[in-house]
Formats: sequence, structure tokens, C-alpha cells
Amino acid sequence: MVDKLLLRTLKDLGKDAFQEFKWHLKQENFVGVEPIAESDLEDADRGQTVTQMTRSYEETTAVEVAVKILKEISNRKAAAELTKKYAEMVRAASSSSSSSAAAASPPAASPPAANTMSAENGSVIVAPTVSGSIHTLNLTINK
Repeated sequence: MVDKLLLRTLKDLGKDAFQEFKWHLKQENFVGVEPIAESDLEDADRGQTVTQMTRSYEETTAVEVAVKILKEISNRKAAAELTKKYAEMVRAASSSSSSSAAAASPPAASPPAANTMSAENGSVIVAPTVSGSIHTLNLTINK
């Protein structure tokens, strides 16, 4: 699913912007993310580029790298759209898996605590689903 989302994003880039996107993929400018070998991207079209990204990175990392590169090449609109579509996809997957899990398990003894999440500046939140007995999870990330 992420591969189709990334492919749609790359198809919207012009030839020069796509070449610049691939150039950034080959650079060591992402902390904790290995660049993709130049030989793997040299003659790669958009589909092959997406394949290299999804082979090289986990899905979330591939989206994060794409968003960062889109911002680097001054395409904030595409970065925002990719962030929005990915968040929608994660929410849809989460709600479908939680609804099937809810149907298979008995209701909890007490209602779950309220959740609060927010993302700013094009960030994406991917939160774990916790089920079963009572859990307390406090997480604060400030960048």
C-alpha cells in the first residue's frame, strides 16, 4: 500500500524534480538511514525508485525520507499531501484491525482512557495499539 502511495507522489514530480529526488536518496544526509547505492538508482524510473526505497527502508521510514526530500526540493505541497495520505492509510489500517480485534475479544471492564495526539509541521504519528488489561503509557516527544 505504501509503495502505491509513494509511486503516486513520484509520478506528480516533473523530470528535473524527480532527478533531484533520486540524487537526495543517494546522499548520506538522513540520520540512521543508509543512502541507496547510486547504481541502484542510476537508470531507475519512478516505479523502480519506489521499489528500492521499500526494499531499503521500513514503510514508515520510506515515507519519512520521501517527505524530507520533498521539502528539501521545495515541494512542500507534495510533502504535506504524502503526510496526510499516509496518516489516513495508517488510521484506516488501525481502525480495521482494532475493529476485528474488538469483535474477537470481550469488552474491557472499564472504558479506555482518553488519548491525545497531535502532529505539527508535516509530522506523522504512528501509534501502537494496546489491548488487553489496563495499561498506562505516557509519551512526550518534542523536536
